[in-house]
Amino acid sequence: FFAVLLLRSTALRRGICPAARRAVTSAAESADQASSSIGPGSSDAEIGALGVSADGEDSFGELVPSVRVYRRSRAEHQRIFRWGVGNAFRMQSQNRFTPVHKPHPKEVCVRDDYYETENPNIVWEELNEVWEVYWYENSKLNARPFPVKKFGVERAKREAYAWYEELRDAGRLKTKKQIPSPQPGVFYDARMQDWVCFFWRDNRPLSRCFSANKFGFDGAQKLAVAKQNDPVNGVLPLRKGKPLLKPFRKAVQTV
Repeated sequence: FFAVLLLRSTALRRGICPAARRAVTSAAESADQASSSIGPGSSDAEIGALGVSADGEDSFGELVPSVRVYRRSRAEHQRIFRWGVGNAFRMQSQNRFTPVHKPHPKEVCVRDDYYETENPNIVWEELNEVWEVYWYENSKLNARPFPVKKFGVERAKREAYAWYEELRDAGRLKTKKQIPSPQPGVFYDARMQDWVCFFWRDNRPLSRCFSANKFGFDGAQKLAVAKQNDPVNGVLPLRKGKPLLKPFRKAVQTV
């Protein structure tokens, strides 16, 4: 169709003689009929018999409308990335989106299995639209993001997997440090950094925490074990000469 329009517009623009114009028009009509006679089920032999090659060119080497249309066959969906989609240009720090806190929405086509990963240490973070790599090193959890707004959609995932392989080759992947429990009901809380013990008193479940920063790691553990073994009297003895109650509290109780 576009070849027919091009031939007609060229003939009218150049102002050729009527005989030549009729020849060009007839050639254009024959090309139009040839292209319309090619159906979606036409074979390569039928296409070649009409003077059109399978690559979309006629016998004169000119491009004609191709009958083979590329259609995406994989499962995909449309997604708007709020913070933008990067590329090789945006990967350079001097070419990043500015200001960085401002959204740069862009709608792209993403495959449905893009967010799936077989490695539990590489996860997709929905809020910031990044691929996050987690690993333990020096007795703590580390993480490194690979944002889509910097690397692009597919490149961000590839870079995350490549970084994890670099950590493995360098021997930097360590396991999480496990602190054994001395007895059931006593464990170490790494978040609060204290030893916790569970016990029963007066038919009620109770718990106590002993800070490792205050009593020391081993001292807090011994206090937690002692508290669980003796939940009534406790583990912290009174200092010598210290009254059980303050004077004003004692006066209130006597009244």
